[in-house]
Amino acid sequence: MSTSAGLLLMVLLTAATCVVGIVVLGRARRESRVSDGEGLDSRGGTHRMLAENWALVEKTARETGMSEEEIARVRANVLGLGDG
Repeated sequence: MSTSAGLLLMVLLTAATCVVGIVVLGRARRESRVSDGEGLDSRGGTHRMLAENWALVEKTARETGMSEEEIARVRANVLGLGDG
């Protein structure tokens, strides 16, 4: 086997190892999120926090350039209103 073929083989093996590592870490990360209870409970807490602080949320949204239509949609989702 020539030097260039050996080097190519090493590069391909390194790339394959990196891809496998990324896939394994991604799956492990997803599993840890589910097992930590970061599902509906976490969403409920976020929803509650947004509803309790809606005035600040709306002010920040306007300051960062959200349109009135976008804010209305978010308000409808967070506060359960029918205007979105």
